[in-house]
Amino acid sequence: MAQKTQTHSKYKGVLVSKTNTKKIYAKLQMQRKKLIEFLVTQLSYIGEACVKIARDYGDYNDITGNLRSSISYIVMNDGEIVVHGQPKQYPGKTGGGAHGAAEGESLLQRLKAKFPWGVVLIVCAGMEYAAFVENVRGRRVLIDAELEAERLFKQLLGKIVKEA
Repeated sequence: MAQKTQTHSKYKGVLVSKTNTKKIYAKLQMQRKKLIEFLVTQLSYIGEACVKIARDYGDYNDITGNLRSSISYIVMNDGEIVVHGQPKQYPGKTGGGAHGAAEGESLLQRLKAKFPWGVVLIVCAGMEYAAFVENVRGRRVLIDAELEAERLFKQLLGKIVKEA
């Protein structure tokens, strides 16, 4: 890249760089863009898998449908939502789950503000009692999804993280 010359004008023994830094910068930006696209794709896959597990295998009694409906995910890049998991309403015994979907969206918007940079995956259960159901009642709301996310992260992105 850099070329050495022994003479430069009237000065002897000067090293002169003839590197086109604009080309290097453009190439680095292109590689960065490809890496971000790769990360977004992989995190989207992980998010979809987590939401599916949390919705399908939660062992709680969802009477209103709100808790199951509030589970969702987003993938962001530098504070902007790139991928948004589609909310889905699950009817319960006494409700249609519409309130849960709205609460899930509300929580995602609040959590979005906490991560203004980087590529981020957020998976959440938006109902305020989700942690109570999981921690106090001992039911599985997001724990299985969290364990699967860790496994998939190591499987899909482990080599990249180890090299960095």
